Amino acid sequence: MATLVLHAYNCHNGQIFVKRRDRKPPTFANINLLGKCNADCYFCLGKDIPHLFNRHNQLNVHFSEWKNFFTFLEICKKHGIKKLYITGQNTDSLLYKYLSELIDYLHKEGFLVGVRTNGYLALKKLDVLNKCTCSVGYSVHSLDPETNYRIMGRKDIPNWDVIISRTRMPRVAIVVNRYNYEEFFDIVKYLSKFDNIKYIQARRVSTDTRQKELEIDAILYEKLFQYVSENFKRLPDFYDAQRFEIFGKEVCFWRTVKTSINSFNYFTDGTISKEYFIVEGYLKNFKKADTFESRKEV
Repeated sequence: MATLVLHAYNCHNGQIFVKRRDRKPPTFANINLLGKCNADCYFCLGKDIPHLFNRHNQLNVHFSEWKNFFTFLEICKKHGIKKLYITGQNTDSLLYKYLSELIDYLHKEGFLVGVRTNGYLALKKLDVLNKCTCSVGYSVHSLDPETNYRIMGRKDIPNWDVIISRTRMPRVAIVVNRYNYEEFFDIVKYLSKFDNIKYIQARRVSTDTRQKELEIDAILYEKLFQYVSENFKRLPDFYDAQRFEIFGKEVCFWRTVKTSINSFNYFTDGTISKEYFIVEGYLKNFKKADTFESRKEV
């Protein structure tokens, strides 16, 4: 994969992180858990504003006690949003004590539910994950222990052979970065053996406050994309994200700043945001989490 390094990518004045604002109406919503994680990904979006996110830990708090949570659900219903994804903003969703009960409750409320996880607790909680009526999204950033340590702060790698094969509706996200971009095709080739994986997402790093620090990761992503666009079959775009067939799998190149999709976001400290951009939306709304005005304006 040394070819990737030879490709040029023009990036001037931070344009690589400029956000697209003309977006479609929200089609899904995220429940963003706040708490301590079992991994330490250097590009984690939670590290954009750790002084705010790290003040909270709702991992052992029953969802009935989350501030503004039921207001958020009513907002979703009002806007016709059916799909809710439980994810971790600075933690992992499988660390939430009441995850199984939360999934059951959301189903009873008429929502389709998916989960996003790093997979470290997946073997223990496959029965919970297989309750999901939307996809279970796993993050697979490396198959090499040393590379995985550089990315996630852990040398142990989840037993993906067992986890993925036993998951009813899995999808996989690979955050392309400085440590794994030359391993990208090895990861996709490995994942191609699983018939139940219908979709792989090649994600670019996302940040609102660390553009300079993470710019090299974004540039390497674009070099990878350029190589793929010149060498692999193009499929129809998905919300303006480019898709390709690689090793028989659909691989979608997902730039948070460039796609046209939109969502609502709820944070377990009570913050409700109508922004697809996580950090931006949180910063606009977190001070208003205790007020009725924050509920009305979304």
